[in-house]
Amino acid sequence: MTWIAWRLQRSVYLFVVVLGLIFIAYAIVSGLHIEALRHQWLGQPCHGGNGFAKKYLSLCQTENNRYLNSIGAGVYVHWFAVLPTAVLGLLLGANVVAGEVDRHTARVAWTQSITRGRWFATKVAVALGSLVVLAIPLGVTVTWFLRISEWTPRISTNGFTYGGWLPLAMGVFAFALAALVGSVLRRPGWTLATGLIALALVAWTMQNDVRAHLVPLRSTTLNISAITKGGVTVGAPTGRAPANAWVLFNGFVPTDFANAVPTSGQASPWMQAVNRCPSNVTFPTQFTTCLNELGLHDVELYVADSEYWTLQLREGSLYLASAAALLGVNLLLVRRTGV
Repeated sequence: MTWIAWRLQRSVYLFVVVLGLIFIAYAIVSGLHIEALRHQWLGQPCHGGNGFAKKYLSLCQTENNRYLNSIGAGVYVHWFAVLPTAVLGLLLGANVVAGEVDRHTARVAWTQSITRGRWFATKVAVALGSLVVLAIPLGVTVTWFLRISEWTPRISTNGFTYGGWLPLAMGVFAFALAALVGSVLRRPGWTLATGLIALALVAWTMQNDVRAHLVPLRSTTLNISAITKGGVTVGAPTGRAPANAWVLFNGFVPTDFANAVPTSGQASPWMQAVNRCPSNVTFPTQFTTCLNELGLHDVELYVADSEYWTLQLREGSLYLASAAALLGVNLLLVRRTGV
């Protein structure tokens, strides 16, 4: 039974694995290239743009352009990192029931001595094993790429979903989702289309409405200092969140406000009150006094980089728990419905 399940899925699996290996190779080469160019830009004689002799101007401009252009390669890693496991999960999931029904092989399997429960469990085990084999090297590679390239903070929205063990968790969820949809629709094409839309909606909701509530937020108060140079006065903010943090909110809130992102209805009147204060650039002292009188302060709310693996564990667990629930419902459908 296990061999039959593998033979039915191996063409899909091998195709996606080839794409995954190509992506892994690209991420490794790209990461090493970005790291090498960053070291050149930060080293002598350019020092990352923090002071260099005039004779090196052309050289340093070239080094900077090469480094910035190489960072652009991170966009492709960002776009495609989660696709191999998500696509493989959807394809394998659509094949569990919908594909079997479409090929008229489900009736043969279900009328043999093997039970439907064992049939379903074997196909799920083979598919999930295939996902693990692909997702582990993919997750390790992308996590390494984010660290070595410093393309984006790993805790940020652009980096978090694509590293750690989320590619595996999302792949398992995509598989369970497509398998359940296939048990209802019984058509592989419609199953893939519906599963893809549903997966995109779940991932969007997780990223924008759920993730920020899985770990405690931290806050830091910003202060503005006026710096005058050459007759021009500019404001220099201090006290920002760490550079590797995921900033969710920057604005004015009451000093006793909890570390939670305010709604637009809450933030709007606070901002209107701040707009009536003197300029924070030209009159920083008066601006600070005005804020104090209003009982407000300028804050950044963020998720610290130290919460990365905690957040990975909690979000990944939500995907896996949801996948387990979907597979449980699917098993009930397989046992109780006819072909």
